Parts: sequence; C-alpha cells; structure tokens
Amino acid sequence: MSDLDSVDWSQLLQELDWDNDTHRQEAARTRLKQRAAQYAARSKISGEVAEATHTLLAFELNGERYGVEVVLVRHVRSIDKITSVPGTPSFYPGVVNIRGKVLTVLDLRQLFDMQVDTTRPPQELVVVNVNALEIGVLVHHVQDVVTVRESEIEPLEDVRYARGMAPNRLIFLDFTRLFEDERLIVGGMDE
Repeated sequence: MSDLDSVDWSQLLQELDWDNDTHRQEAARTRLKQRAAQYAARSKISGEVAEATHTLLAFELNGERYGVEVVLVRHVRSIDKITSVPGTPSFYPGVVNIRGKVLTVLDLRQLFDMQVDTTRPPQELVVVNVNALEIGVLVHHVQDVVTVRESEIEPLEDVRYARGMAPNRLIFLDFTRLFEDERLIVGGMDE
C-alpha cells in the first residue's frame, strides 16, 4: 500500500474547498495571523536587533551629492520643455506637462541660494510626492539608489533641510521639512 492510498481524499478535498466562503475566510485569517507574528518578531543580525535603514535616491546637483527617500519618489525623467510662469519666485522656473498633468518645477539651487552655473543646466527631473504635494525637482544627474543605516548619518547643523550627511558625502535631504518651507506655500511669504 502506497502513501497515496492512505490519504483520505474526501477530507483533503473538503479542506481545500475554496468555494466555501467560511473556509476561505478562516484560511485568510490564519495566514494574516502568521504574517503579523512574523512582522512583530524582532529581526536579529548577529544576535543584535536590526538597525533602521533608509533607502535613498542619490543625485548630483551643482557638484554635490544629495539623497531623497525612495518612497517619496514617483518617477525620474529627462527634462522636457519647462514653461515659465510670470510672477513666480526664481526657485520656481516654471511648469511641465507630464502625461496631461501640469507639475510645478522646483530648482533647489535657487532655493538654497547656490551659485547657478548657466553653462551646465540640470538634465533630469525627480518627481516627488510629500504630504499630497507632487512637484518636480531639477537635478543634474540621478546616480543610483543606496541604503544607509541610521547610525551612519552624521548631523548637519548648518544645512536647514538636511537629515544629515551619509557616507560618501551624500547629503540626506528631509523633503518633508523642505515642503513645509513658507516660501513654497502660496501666500506663505509676506509680500
């Protein structure tokens, strides 16, 4: 007698009956409980609790390396025509049309009062979404995606919108704080 002969096929088919709503819901609850237990369990690396990490999109702007959290990035594209908008501050060079949606473009060089090299204009646009505000940020070149441990980030007191300096001289920008700047809010500055 083989192992297959000893299987109670009717019991097995009853347990696998996915047409039964109650059975399907119970199986889903069981799987969710198992996943919750896995997520709640502390991850261990060499006997220690795993350290928090940040995944950053690294880009070059004005000869410096900056990073923004990948979860905020919607997409990256080369710059098409930017349509200027009269009466806007210099850090808003204009708007672009992306798939039928008009998107404001932000020039961090102007916002950060950096010297602007007009012979080398930015080539790419990083579209970020922070607190339901979607905006395109001009960058010279997107470099790569890097993972940085929290302990590797050194504080930068003199850079207003930086979370800190990550390895390889990567300035980790805090876009949430940046997007709260009163200059970026319509009617936020005293005129």
